[in-house]
Amino acid sequence: MATPFLVALSRAAGIDRHAAMLSDGTGRLLKIVGDAETVEDENFPHPGALLSEAMAGANGIGTAIAEGHYTELIGPEHYIEGFHAFTCQGVPLTGDDGQCRGVLSVSVRKVAAASRVRDILFCASEAAECELLAAWLSRDLSQQQSLLPVVEALRQDMIQRLAVARLQLEFAARQIAAGADATTTIEAARALESKFQRQAMMWRDLVDPAPGEAQRLRLADVVQDFMDLVATEARIAGIQLAWGRVDEVQVLAERRALARELLAGFLDAVQRAVPGSQIAVDVGRERHSGVAKVCWRPLESTFASVMAAPA
Repeated sequence: MATPFLVALSRAAGIDRHAAMLSDGTGRLLKIVGDAETVEDENFPHPGALLSEAMAGANGIGTAIAEGHYTELIGPEHYIEGFHAFTCQGVPLTGDDGQCRGVLSVSVRKVAAASRVRDILFCASEAAECELLAAWLSRDLSQQQSLLPVVEALRQDMIQRLAVARLQLEFAARQIAAGADATTTIEAARALESKFQRQAMMWRDLVDPAPGEAQRLRLADVVQDFMDLVATEARIAGIQLAWGRVDEVQVLAERRALARELLAGFLDAVQRAVPGSQIAVDVGRERHSGVAKVCWRPLESTFASVMAAPA
């Protein structure tokens, strides 16, 4: 899973001595990619080494786990003297359950190189978390044999978007290695990763049978995430989704039930729409009751409303 991200980090580091590393949630080193001189050095950690703070003191992997966020250690800030030649950065990877599942880390000899790969490290760590989430989606789907085929199609659409983000990350690494500005490419990759995470949460809401708790939601935000999730399937059906009237509506609703009602409304709208047409999506309230409403409007008709209690 993480190999493409380690390769991207290594490529961004260029010809400088470096090592891109992946550990598990305990700090045990799983994989390392870097220049031959570094990774073959008998004094440098190898797969299987335990780099938790309890075993190795302050270091890019163990400290990231202990502190629960990005960390950077320069030279003598490391506990082990053999690490003093390196600047090490690490980002913990969080699983779908909120627990640390590992650390993506990069160690370089030059501080300037550390600055050069920092943005790639952040982007790669977010992409790796998306991969963890994608693996969860696949496991969950295998336990939900009764799901509609469209739900599997939506999952496949998300995986394809994640693959695009991975390609952008690789391209950004090549740009950085060549001394070019990769800011735009990195921002595009991170935007795709962020969208994937929101869509994955929406997908989870669709398939999770467990009842959830009602929460205060901005209805247009939920609908936007849903529209992003189904955009590819709409295009396949020859339908274009577009916003219609959008009012500022806050609702008190259970996200999973709301997501399933949105899916039912979308499928009904697509079934009735003519290929090549447009479906406008309205978000507002009933004039007399004040009940929140989502309407799908293909052509001139209006149907498939989703109702929610006002907040």
